[in-house]
Amino acid sequence: MQETSNPDPPYQEGHKSYQEAFPGGVTQKELQEKEEYKKLKEKIRELEARNKELLSKAVGMHKYSENMNDPSHLSAVLQMYDMLRLHDWEKLRSSTISYLTYKDASSVIKKLFDACEKDVQQRTINISEAPAIPPLNDTMTNSKQRMMQEIRSTFRYSYFGSSEYYTKIIRQAGIDLKTVLQRQFALQCCKIYCLLLLQDPPVKAVWNLQESSMPYIEHVDKKICEHWRKPAFLWPIMKCGEQVIVKGVVWDEK
Repeated sequence: MQETSNPDPPYQEGHKSYQEAFPGGVTQKELQEKEEYKKLKEKIRELEARNKELLSKAVGMHKYSENMNDPSHLSAVLQMYDMLRLHDWEKLRSSTISYLTYKDASSVIKKLFDACEKDVQQRTINISEAPAIPPLNDTMTNSKQRMMQEIRSTFRYSYFGSSEYYTKIIRQAGIDLKTVLQRQFALQCCKIYCLLLLQDPPVKAVWNLQESSMPYIEHVDKKICEHWRKPAFLWPIMKCGEQVIVKGVVWDEK
């Protein structure tokens, strides 16, 4: 009787007090794992929130984010420009009726592109200086930028759907187009370059060979630059700010 009434052995006392402290039979290891899991989940939530914030800022700052439903978005217009330089130009060049030399074609393309820049610039100025729009000062730079974005976006839809603008530009360029094929080529030049100018930010032609880097120029006959004689641009380099978007193409005048 005395033996059976003895208190629990030390290990049983410890087990009993542990169960009272942690009901349900949860071990110390399980508690530590749960605590670590909780901290890890909290850290993941913080990282996700941080990533979401950074992604939002990156999208807002990304100049080339595009509305893919817009038929005049940059990628679509660049595809049109590739077709112009490769398919439409080759069709014109190989035509015995509408044939243009490299020199003639270079002159036509540059005159058309220059006329496009003047037309887009003048229309933009006319809209931004309209009486309904209040004058902007240096403290309203953001508002001015947003207004210019809206103007370019609106003009893109207009220029995309109407050939009236391009007929006027061709006339202003003072180009004598002798055949239907030449006129079609000129209209495409105007349409595509105007749409490039109206991107946000604009994509512009660079015709200055001296200021152009050789890696961004290729020869019509695929010759390496050491074998170029007197190169001149057939197709200019296309740049968005300082970034080269499309390489230029040269030919040898001599």
